[in-house]
Amino acid sequence: MSSDSPEDPALSSNPIQPADSDAGEDASHVHLSFKLDQGVRLRITVETLPASGEAEQPNRPRTVFVSEPGGPDGEVVSVALPIPEIGPESAQLSSRLSARLSALTAALTSPGGIANLWAIAWHRARQAWRSASLEAILFGSALALYLVTRLVGLVDFPIYFFTDEAVQTVLAADLVRDDFSSYEKELLPTYFKNGSQYNLSLSVYLQVLPYLAFGKSVFVTRATSVLTTLVAAVCVGLILREFFKVPYWWSGTLLLSTTPAWLLHSRTAFETVLFTSLYASVLYAYLLYRYRSPRYLYHTLLLAALAFYSYSPGQLIVIVTAIGLGFSDARYHWQNRQLALRGIGLATLLALPYLRFRLAHPTALQDHLVNLGSYWIQPIPLDQKVSRFIFEYGRGLSPGYWFTPNDWDLVRHRFDHLAHLLPVTLPCIAIGLYLVLKEFRSSAHRAVLVALLATPSGAALAQIGITRALAFVVPAVLLAGLGVAWLLGWLEKLRIPRAALSLALFVSLATTNVVLLRNALVAGSTWFDDYGLGGMQYGARQLFGRLKTYLQDHPGQKILVTPTWSNGTDVVARFFMPDPLPFQMASVEGHLSQRLPLDDKTLFVLTLAEYQKVLNSSKFSKVTLEDTIPYPDGRTGFYFVRLRYVDDIDRIFAAEQEVRRQLLATRLPFMGQLVDVRYPHLDMGAVENAFDGDPNTLFRTLEANPAVLELSFPRPVQVSEIYLKFGSTEARLTVQLFPVEGAQPIVFRRVLYGSIEQPDGLLAFGSRQTIQKTRLEIQDTRQQEPGHVHVWEIELR
Repeated sequence: MSSDSPEDPALSSNPIQPADSDAGEDASHVHLSFKLDQGVRLRITVETLPASGEAEQPNRPRTVFVSEPGGPDGEVVSVALPIPEIGPESAQLSSRLSARLSALTAALTSPGGIANLWAIAWHRARQAWRSASLEAILFGSALALYLVTRLVGLVDFPIYFFTDEAVQTVLAADLVRDDFSSYEKELLPTYFKNGSQYNLSLSVYLQVLPYLAFGKSVFVTRATSVLTTLVAAVCVGLILREFFKVPYWWSGTLLLSTTPAWLLHSRTAFETVLFTSLYASVLYAYLLYRYRSPRYLYHTLLLAALAFYSYSPGQLIVIVTAIGLGFSDARYHWQNRQLALRGIGLATLLALPYLRFRLAHPTALQDHLVNLGSYWIQPIPLDQKVSRFIFEYGRGLSPGYWFTPNDWDLVRHRFDHLAHLLPVTLPCIAIGLYLVLKEFRSSAHRAVLVALLATPSGAALAQIGITRALAFVVPAVLLAGLGVAWLLGWLEKLRIPRAALSLALFVSLATTNVVLLRNALVAGSTWFDDYGLGGMQYGARQLFGRLKTYLQDHPGQKILVTPTWSNGTDVVARFFMPDPLPFQMASVEGHLSQRLPLDDKTLFVLTLAEYQKVLNSSKFSKVTLEDTIPYPDGRTGFYFVRLRYVDDIDRIFAAEQEVRRQLLATRLPFMGQLVDVRYPHLDMGAVENAFDGDPNTLFRTLEANPAVLELSFPRPVQVSEIYLKFGSTEARLTVQLFPVEGAQPIVFRRVLYGSIEQPDGLLAFGSRQTIQKTRLEIQDTRQQEPGHVHVWEIELR
């Protein structure tokens, strides 16, 4: 039952008065006190009407309050409802800005100038502090603490700084250098090429101004990302305050701040952090559209587009969220269908950069899925793909993944041995989920549920990992905030003052945040002992800093720096060193497998594994250790050495090469039979990759060019052509067909020309041939021997 009339006998109320009766135009709230009979609810709508003679405005903002049912004791309830602002928002904003600018101009032009300006600022700050509520003070303090716990020790933790962060600024610098064109001369590119894939966009543009102002700096690159995460910290708090009316709304910021997965990654420049922050702002803008004004649809679409472009796995999350919210509030969208149609037009406009990119790079999406190792592009039945998606999606929603420590994610993406979400928050999140389901008729509650279900979808396309599923922390924190407020509401019934509960909650969350940060700064460097490629990828700042000093002290030296300790070491090197690099990124493996130029002015930087391999190779008569760089746990991480070959090195290499030229043998399924296959030594992939029907798997020869393969069939087969996928190069293909083992072969030859668009070719035999054995020679004509021949797929048809 509800009561809408002041004459209702179930309701007694004091006259409605503005919050400050003498405040005039500055009145911002209406205070009401009322007493309800048991079971009676009250709905109050506050709407500001235009002045006499002014036209009525559609979709006028209003404040709606619905009370809880009255209790048996008939207690008096007091509320303060905000008075909605009237008139076009742009006009109000213009008026306020004009007044502020006039005041600033007067202050600057009066005697005292800047001193007057500081005095005005100080006075306004004191006024704001005195008039601020406890909740506002706690929110401001939470944001300050959030920022401090992100910026303190930012360079030192995380202990790594590798290509995923460095590439943002390196590409921004290249963009500026190339007059804001890509490497392909595309003006203001939608996506930038990161290695072999296009997966960076907004995060690169975000680093342009910081780069122009400060150059390449680890602190600046990370701090730029940190500042964007403030968006998420603000939005989760405001969502709890404005749409869920949670009295402890400010706790959302601290709950986010203390989330281990977020505490770690929000201190990096990974693009997933930018996406997560924008995703939080999308939810906030959408709820403004839903509850405050339909005009916020434009803000929602703009923010959703920015999120879409910021992170490739986030694209599906944005799409799924849009579909979910579309169904969730279909009636509201229909009521505002004229605005929605204009929104569709805006969405189309925002999609044009993506359309331009897809037309210019039609295979980019598939190539990206290949790099991710996605099962969607593997040659398996559709039902298996769907089953795999359901499995990965279920893992992304699993409490076991989020609330228990796991060995699934790489150690560099884990905060110590903690779970991604603090287990202590699990009861709060469970309560929050219960409340969301209970209030399912509420659009705001449904929006949180949509976000919860949408955020694992992007990661499920390939494999669940914390970077791909990081946006899950946004709905998780909102649920935790609802759960915390519900629990504290029970304590309030025990007559514990809300202020005391607020302060206790703030202190506990702030303490947790500080303790986690201290642990990271003090012990984070030794949480895990794998500092190499598969682990922390540690050492960029330390290694390249040492090389700068070494080059200054030893000009004219030839230095070969190993790239095996990190992904994209060439990109990381360009972040720390000037272009062109004053050294060569190369492994000592080349000098271990063949004779290469070597003199006393050649310095090698090796990892521990490479250093031990050099010592055990018996190919060097002298190994001089000049310097080392330690790992955080005290072990030596990098070795600076000079080498000298033994006198009979040519004999050693010749003997090894002869051994490597001998073909290896295996048996594998092909054309319905178990076929005996002989093949050269490989340094990448397996020979089975060329016969598995998957065009995205390959093998690469160690040094053989041409690559020779012999296939012997237990039963004769009939063939009329051979298909070969060999990459964007020129390949001379020689095929020998043997009707029976030991017979004279029929020989076919052809030169195939591959490209990025068509990296394959055919050699036809003219007619169907019955064979029991074939010998293939695949020579890359753009290389000599030793060389690397790449083969993705071989088919006899």
